Amino acid sequence: MNETGSSPLRLYLIRHGEIESAAMGKLIGQTDVALSPRGERQARILAEKLSSVHLDAVFSSDLQRAYRTAEIIAEQNQTSAQPSAVWREINMGAWEGRALSTLNDEAPEQVASLINNPESFEYPGGESFVNFKSRIQEALDQLLLTHPHGEIALIVHGGVCRAIIGGILEIRMRKWMQLIQDYGCLNVITWYERHPMLELLNLSADHLLFASV
Repeated sequence: MNETGSSPLRLYLIRHGEIESAAMGKLIGQTDVALSPRGERQARILAEKLSSVHLDAVFSSDLQRAYRTAEIIAEQNQTSAQPSAVWREINMGAWEGRALSTLNDEAPEQVASLINNPESFEYPGGESFVNFKSRIQEALDQLLLTHPHGEIALIVHGGVCRAIIGGILEIRMRKWMQLIQDYGCLNVITWYERHPMLELLNLSADHLLFASV
């Protein structure tokens, strides 16, 4: 309970577990790849650590790597995961499934623009970072409107985690990649009367074996 007497909203913001090895090192965006066996284990570690929390809801991206992670967490908490396409990773268009090193050989100026000026970058045949940021912010605003209090888990993608954390901290988009988000990591954000406080950043599932939430 905070000073005003109203209970806060605590968001357990989670990046999905590790993905299958065939997709590692590639830009996968909205490509629907599965968790690796290690990713499944990471999800179970997260589920065990969150089992002491009474989650009011579990939301996720509808892509299987996030949804499967959410299912495991929700089952442990005796609830069900609620997937939605609004929480998907940025659509990387024609760059989906490509290695950044190969793309840099083919289109160095575009890759440089992606890294140095994402505010004006749009993936060829895909989504712009401006539209991606707007999509995630609208989804987050809706979540805060419908769940102003309680304990919520949201299982999404690295880019979505960075957009949410970068947004609440008012970090420029080109600095988002400096927010490390390991596979299967936990972040905790608490809103007090719509004022967010970042309580935990990038606690990996491996470290959760030795830490309490």
